[in-house]
This record gives sequence, structure tokens and C-alpha cells, in this order.
Amino acid sequence: MRFAAALLFCLWAPGAWAQDAVCEPADPVRVENRDGSTLSLQTECPSPETRRYVAVLSCEAGRVCDRREIEQDVTETPMGHADLVDIDQDGLHEVEVRGMCGAGPNCDGDLYRIDPATRTLVHFFTGGYYELQVMDGWLVEAGRSSCCSWEFHLWKLDAPRTLPLQYDNLDLIAVVGASGDDDGRVTGVVCTFTRQSGDNPQVVAPPSRALETICEHYGEPYDLTPPDTTPGAP
Repeated sequence: MRFAAALLFCLWAPGAWAQDAVCEPADPVRVENRDGSTLSLQTECPSPETRRYVAVLSCEAGRVCDRREIEQDVTETPMGHADLVDIDQDGLHEVEVRGMCGAGPNCDGDLYRIDPATRTLVHFFTGGYYELQVMDGWLVEAGRSSCCSWEFHLWKLDAPRTLPLQYDNLDLIAVVGASGDDDGRVTGVVCTFTRQSGDNPQVVAPPSRALETICEHYGEPYDLTPPDTTPGAP
């Protein structure tokens, strides 16, 4: 990625292109899950200013196991939309609702996930991001933090915690920052993983080689900040 291009992309605001937005209904979509259930999603417009997403989880013989309705103010979320995704490729789909966007590529988002035990849709994640994915057993939220750096928030999925996953209960943060020259070339990349510990985050090593690939975001060689070896550090 060229340094100058990254700077220009940072200045782009998605919301600036949407003026006088009104709700537009969308055709329902439906997917089958590996456990035999189906998940459907429909966008309704109870008024021109209100967008409503209706998610229905159907179990055996078409029995409705759960139904969720999520509403958005269209004037606040002109680019709002919802999709059915499979974040962790486990065969059980999630409902991803995207909302308000800021400058750059980051937009608010919420993820509703099927709880296999209760066969219900639970509010699993909320945040503001460009991309959300599962890597090596961790949920990874990626977003631009400045013109020349990206910040990744990480949650270990098998750790017990209160839902939804959000910034206040994350496990690790990785920051990948680039520096460049006047010709727009990246001249250096620094990658730092930190574990939150009150007001004193501690630099740590990446939990795995798979997660260290986050450092390759700019496609350039990078310097990995060494972990804090101070006695007593988490």
C-alpha cells in the first residue's frame, strides 16, 4: 500500500455521499445452517425515516425458535444495512448490522449470533470497525486509527465473559503504524501488541504466528515491538 494513497483514503467519509436518505425495503434472504435450522433476514420500512431488520431463526419443521427486530434511524445511518454472514466458518450464520460511519472506512456494527444451547439469537458483539473476522480462535476487529495506522482489537473466543464483546472487555490491542517519505513510499512499519491492564497497558508478544500476520497489513517488512519483560508484568 502506498503511503500517499493511505493518507487520501483516510480523508474519505462514506456518509458524505449519502444525502436525504430514505428507507428502502430489501428482499428477504435465507440461509441453512449445519444443524438443520434456517436463518432469514428482511429489511422493512415502517416509515421513510425508520429502517427495521427482522431476523428469524427457524428450527425443526419450520418452528420459529427466535425472532429479533433491530431498528435504525435512516437520517443517522444513511448507509446502514444488514447481512447474514458466517464469521468463524462454523456453519452457523450470524446477523451483522452496520450503522453510522465516520471519516474513513470505519462504521458501527453489531453481530447477533446463534446460541446452540438455547437456539436463540444473542447480541454477541458491538463496535466500530472496517472488518471483522476470526483468526486462530480470536475475534479480530480491524479499523483505521489515523491516516497512517490501523488498530486491531482482539477477544479470545473460548474465554468466559459477559456479552456482548466490546471495547471494554477486549483482551489485546495490536497497532500497526507506517511512516513514509515525500514520494508516498512506506519507509517503515512498527507493530505493537498490548494487553490491557488498567491504565497501564503492557506490551506482549503476539499469541500465535497466525495472529502476528496482522503486522503484515501494509505488505511491507515490519518491526515487532518486543514484549515487556519487567518483573511482575502481566
